[in-house]
Amino acid sequence: FCEESELSPLLQKITDCDSSINLSFHKSKIATDELFTSLRDIAGARSLMKQFKSVYVPGNHTHQASYKPLLKQVVEEIFQPERPDSADIEHVSSGLNDLLKTGFSMFMKVSRPHPSDHPLLILFVVGGVTVSEAKMVKDLVASLKPGTQVIVLSTRLLKPLNIPELLFATDRLHPDLGF
Repeated sequence: FCEESELSPLLQKITDCDSSINLSFHKSKIATDELFTSLRDIAGARSLMKQFKSVYVPGNHTHQASYKPLLKQVVEEIFQPERPDSADIEHVSSGLNDLLKTGFSMFMKVSRPHPSDHPLLILFVVGGVTVSEAKMVKDLVASLKPGTQVIVLSTRLLKPLNIPELLFATDRLHPDLGF
């Protein structure tokens, strides 16, 4: 039995109850089912991707399982020189010069521009980014390709405590993108 009668603001949003006294088994089961549905939906959102399907790295006999953030996977893929064409990162022609290159590539072997060819990397994260994620990207770019500048932009600067609320207590059909 819970000694605190008041629930945290996050639990109040998830369960639609203001206190543990009003929280029945039925309401808690509904909230738990919705929580796991949200987790399945999040996993399914990347199901069409070829490389970035999971942030879970399974362990083996010598290493334990680990977490590899999506931003880290994307930056590492951008700076992989041996793989010029990524399955999940697509180049979009931005001007006449690029369109001409793309047109000629049908007749001649012309390679498309690669994101790591440029001295400036701009990453835009829709939904939000934490300070630690932005720093991780900056440090990773500095280690993979020194001299490359990186700008991390986002619709919102998140605190770690914002993430559970965005995942489990937000209407994803009408999200607040932060602008």
